[in-house]
Amino acid sequence: MLKNNPEFLSKEEILKFLKSRFCEEKISTLKDLPHPNTLENLEQMAQRIKSAILEKKRIVILGDYDVDGVVSCAIMSEFFALIPYEVSVVIPNRFSDGYGISEKIVERLEADVIITVDNGITAVSAANLCKDRGIELLITDHHTPKEELPNALIVNPKLSPNFPQKEICGANVAWYLCAAIKQQMGLKIDLSQFLDFLSLAIISDVMPLNGINRVLFKKGLEVFKATQYPSLKALKENFKNQVLSAETYAFYLSPLLNCAGRMREAKEAYDFLTQKDEKEIHNNLASLLELNKERKATQEVIYGQAKEQFSKEEHLPFVCLYGEAWHEGVLGIVSARMCEEFLKPSIILTKSEGILKGSMRVPYGVDCMEVLEECKDYLKGYGGHSGAAGLSLELQDFIDFKNTLMQVSYTIKTQQEEVMGRLHLKEIDRELWEILENFEPYGEANPKPKFLIVAKLKNVRYFGEGNIHSNVLLEEEGRICKGIAFFNAVCKDFIDKDVECIASLFWDNFSNHLALRIENIKPIDEC
Repeated sequence: MLKNNPEFLSKEEILKFLKSRFCEEKISTLKDLPHPNTLENLEQMAQRIKSAILEKKRIVILGDYDVDGVVSCAIMSEFFALIPYEVSVVIPNRFSDGYGISEKIVERLEADVIITVDNGITAVSAANLCKDRGIELLITDHHTPKEELPNALIVNPKLSPNFPQKEICGANVAWYLCAAIKQQMGLKIDLSQFLDFLSLAIISDVMPLNGINRVLFKKGLEVFKATQYPSLKALKENFKNQVLSAETYAFYLSPLLNCAGRMREAKEAYDFLTQKDEKEIHNNLASLLELNKERKATQEVIYGQAKEQFSKEEHLPFVCLYGEAWHEGVLGIVSARMCEEFLKPSIILTKSEGILKGSMRVPYGVDCMEVLEECKDYLKGYGGHSGAAGLSLELQDFIDFKNTLMQVSYTIKTQQEEVMGRLHLKEIDRELWEILENFEPYGEANPKPKFLIVAKLKNVRYFGEGNIHSNVLLEEEGRICKGIAFFNAVCKDFIDKDVECIASLFWDNFSNHLALRIENIKPIDEC
């Protein structure tokens, strides 16, 4: 059993606990959202963009290759189209350009003004080159700033003392910039029409679902359900068997849109989102779906190799591995899965021409940037935010980096997400589901309630390629409940034994019933 065996919960206790999460919220409706000008430098940036438009200057929007960056570009370009004013959109290629604005990209751009979205806060050398070339650089970003800032006008919530929430995504900063431009130019553009796009970025970039993020996601979900964008209509149709929720975004929509930047060109996802021709949308979506299959196959191969490599290092307090020519685009996913499985900070790198480059993910309660800051003497570059980061280093520095990481890791105290309490199967009904639904969306900073279930395992059925997932039947005091365990082939020897599992609830659209999403399951005698 769990160390502190939780008490049985009633529905009333669950409701009280969930209400307590939001009792101190100051931002709970659209009317509570902070004024755009509370973001430092935003008003000045909007004024400069207004001047650039009036002077007919060449404006380039420069994004990032993840969903947040792609959506940021989509919001900006759709907004400028309504002014109307023509802008160019550039999204770096992960493999040939690397992350964000760089000297290499600046050299090939024909621009008077560059507006970065979801990147730029560490682009010191690129900013200097812009200065030398007479290009006005306007940086909007949400990533953690370092000590030295680029020589440019910067809007970043982490550099805005009067802005009430530091953790918002890049697309949210871009949306606020559109609001400020609208205000400066006296435009009559309804910014709520972009909230369906913004909702994708909020979930994909794993923003805390409280305050500003919670309000904008909930409204964005509403807008998505009645969206006028042909691309989003096509996404809804493709996933029509899924109830639209934060979970649907995280498990279906975000991975699909992300696969373009991971495997090929993020511009493909941008072109899909902003496309208006239905035939082209159909073709683009088919291409993304095929590419996503390729992404899944690639990550499974690397994940298997990483697990095998780590089997010799499981005594270490962290995961830090590299592979020869591992596909750079899926390293973040592999790192996240290793972190989830072993509950340790995870760094997965690929080796190319003497350079190691990859992604870091950390357990709940650990900050990526704080860890990497301690190891920066051995890094060529790094950046990101608390939950995820990218990094690169020379192969010759790997051992020293790993040794420093060892020292840092022993000081880290990971926090396990709490199990809310123990639940009888008889409590699982429509009334409980309605209570849980009222506190959607669940995600970062508002985790989906997890419960301890103790019951008899009655049946197991495997599914998926390689039979890696399990459908199970649990029974307690005559009550039967279905459960599903992804990436967990539950042992059939457990049948007719009492088991303990950690699970959350979900609505199974195929059976039209409530079911358990099981994270961990063991016989009682092993607990």
